[in-house]
Amino acid sequence: MNRLDAFVDAAFAFAVSLLIIAGGEPLASFDDLLRALSRIPAFLGGFALIVLFWLAHRSWSALGPRRDGYSTVLSLAIVFSVLVFVFPLRLLTETAIHFMSGGFLPGGDLIESFEQLGWIYAIYGIGFAILSMLYVLLFRHARAGLPAGESGREEAGSWMRTWLLAGCAGALSAVAAVSPLLRIAPWLPGFTYWLIPLGIGVLALLERRQRRPQDRVA
Repeated sequence: MNRLDAFVDAAFAFAVSLLIIAGGEPLASFDDLLRALSRIPAFLGGFALIVLFWLAHRSWSALGPRRDGYSTVLSLAIVFSVLVFVFPLRLLTETAIHFMSGGFLPGGDLIESFEQLGWIYAIYGIGFAILSMLYVLLFRHARAGLPAGESGREEAGSWMRTWLLAGCAGALSAVAAVSPLLRIAPWLPGFTYWLIPLGIGVLALLERRQRRPQDRVA
């Protein structure tokens, strides 16, 4: 158990290193330093997303699920997907930060056309959806191995629904990215990810309403 978790932690740390290296350049002057510092907001956005996936694996580990061949394969698949996911993540976050800053921060030269923008969004969305579905399977496996009535089983089910929602948002973003709507609304593939916090709020409200009758009976 400790070896698997340590390997996953190390792989996520390596993914963060790749995120820096992918946008890093040797510093030869003060101007190079300023350009490197201007990439910090984009790095922060990518770092936050990688940490999000790492925290999800840590939450799965805290449930105390059995470590068998299936959970090991899923964990390794998550590691592999994250290491591949780093590259479109860096490209998309730096480009997004460039447009959000009104062109002040670097990243405007990374994508040259709507076609490239669509493909980057599509690749990113597919990667996000794959990672999310791997977490759905991981928490589903944990839930199946926990006794009925245990609090961890309910928590695993909640995580499973959350990542299913995230996977659907990623797939929807990828579809929007390759559709003709991209030229009309280039913000649409990114906007679909705002459905995740909205959906999480709806799920939390439904779960709260389901608990109220049980609390009254108790």
